[in-house]
Amino acid sequence: MRHASDPRATLRLPMDDLQLHPSFSAATPGSLRLEAGEVHVWAIPLTGDPERFQQFLSATELARAERFRFLDHRRRHVIAHGALRVILGGYADADPTVLEIAIGTRGKPFLPRYSALHFNLSHSGHLAMLAVGDRELGVDVEKLRHLESLQEIARRHFSQSEFEALCALPEDQQLRGFYRLWTRKEAYIKAVGAGLSMPLDVFDVSIADEARFLGFRDGTEDPSGWLLRDVSPGPEFTGALAVRGAGPAVRLFAAKPA
Repeated sequence: MRHASDPRATLRLPMDDLQLHPSFSAATPGSLRLEAGEVHVWAIPLTGDPERFQQFLSATELARAERFRFLDHRRRHVIAHGALRVILGGYADADPTVLEIAIGTRGKPFLPRYSALHFNLSHSGHLAMLAVGDRELGVDVEKLRHLESLQEIARRHFSQSEFEALCALPEDQQLRGFYRLWTRKEAYIKAVGAGLSMPLDVFDVSIADEARFLGFRDGTEDPSGWLLRDVSPGPEFTGALAVRGAGPAVRLFAAKPA
């Protein structure tokens, strides 16, 4: 079996030009159920006709979409948030059009009527990723883009040991290494709802293929209390999932049209 980060192992979905790893099984949004102890991660292409998802958005979400200056940005917003509602509605067995999504005190969205259902959404370029489970979690995805000041950004945001691990990589591997560190750290920060209040350098993550926490210097967390996993959806993206608690079964899905 090829590792999920192998850029040769790809599946081209028929509804867009995005390449996704075959570890992401095609599934229709809203069609799945969560088993106890499972976490589902969805890759959602933000391409094609947004009208199939626009009908599910709330008035607030529609108004927010209208504020985007560029049509492409508007389309991405409509598809991402419409698919979010359809997928969550399936898990909650609720009408996605009336599903109440609230914002917590730290800015993290949640479902007031379905407190046992946790979710987190991230998007970059023409792809969104959604993680859903029965516990605290966070997901982050980034499209690989050239960074002119990669080492300067890394020195400013990463810990000293992470920066040294990045610099030790061959030059042609440093861009992916940077995004591995970035997404793994962002996934955890999103899981705990810390936002910009938590510096990225107070905890360490691995830069290797296997994602894991290496330590928390502020003493607030035990690395063994968290699962960190690479969920990179395709050769052009890096993705990471952070889940509180050991041993959840992680299943990967690629959204397809109904």
